[in-house]
Amino acid sequence: MAAVRASSSLDLKTVERAQRGDVWKQTASRLFPGLTVQSLKPDPMAGFIHGSDFGPGQLWRILSPPVSADYEPAQEGEKSSPSFSVMLQIQGSTFVTQKQRACVLRPEGICVLDGLTPFHLEVKDGLSHIMFLRMPRELVMSRYPYLEHRTARQFDSEEPGTRVLRAVLLGLLDSAPFLAYEQCTMALVSAAYMIGMPKPPSADAMSDVNQRARAALAYIDASLPDPTLTASRVAEAQAISRRRLDEIMLKTVGTSLNAQIWLRRLAQAASDLRDPSQASRTVTQIAQGVGFADAAHFTRAFRRKYGCTPREWRTRN
Repeated sequence: MAAVRASSSLDLKTVERAQRGDVWKQTASRLFPGLTVQSLKPDPMAGFIHGSDFGPGQLWRILSPPVSADYEPAQEGEKSSPSFSVMLQIQGSTFVTQKQRACVLRPEGICVLDGLTPFHLEVKDGLSHIMFLRMPRELVMSRYPYLEHRTARQFDSEEPGTRVLRAVLLGLLDSAPFLAYEQCTMALVSAAYMIGMPKPPSADAMSDVNQRARAALAYIDASLPDPTLTASRVAEAQAISRRRLDEIMLKTVGTSLNAQIWLRRLAQAASDLRDPSQASRTVTQIAQGVGFADAAHFTRAFRRKYGCTPREWRTRN
């Protein structure tokens, strides 16, 4: 039986026709802090918003009438957890812009959006049926930092990796109501891994240099539990010198290979510490599971990164 999770729902068919526009604006702004709805008819024919907590994230299914909406991230000092979202178009179309990038999502189209940056959404004609999966930003950025520069660009719908991602997202949408909290958490983490699966088009600014960075990050993620993992071994796996691959990493993600190994180990440990399915494992076991052979070293590194001990992190809400 699924665990009880916070959920929200609005169906305009249950609202008086003359009040539908106002109710939609108020509900959207409440459910999505930072979102301002504009250019909405006062009496749209139909529309719904259904969403619920999904592990440490949220899963939304939205049928939107013609509308224009702008998102502004929380200002410094405001309480907010940065998010990163993947958006799947099910029916209709949606115009998406962020950071001078833009795309028109049509059925089966997928793009990502960064919650740290303003973006604009617009449904011009008919109804737009979309899915949003919101995840903690660090969960995605620690694995695929290049996606920060790929927002509001549609993934190639025919690329095999995109097809796999689409199937996963649709599966989550169908199964979410029946999953327990710990299952949702595992599914969310899995989806965060899957977001990096679509291959960027060759015409994109993502060159062979960037592809090498992607391959290096994927190799690191696959090898995190191995305490003997080194930057040299990551380079050897690509038949490239350590020095050259470090240059590539600095250029594309801003850190060295060695730094990425430790950052990703810490990010995975932070996720595992909050994962209900990992509650029976000790902090030391979790540290060892991501490649830290020395528990004291793990605790010091974790405190430097997150400002608290692993145990304190685990008990925070």
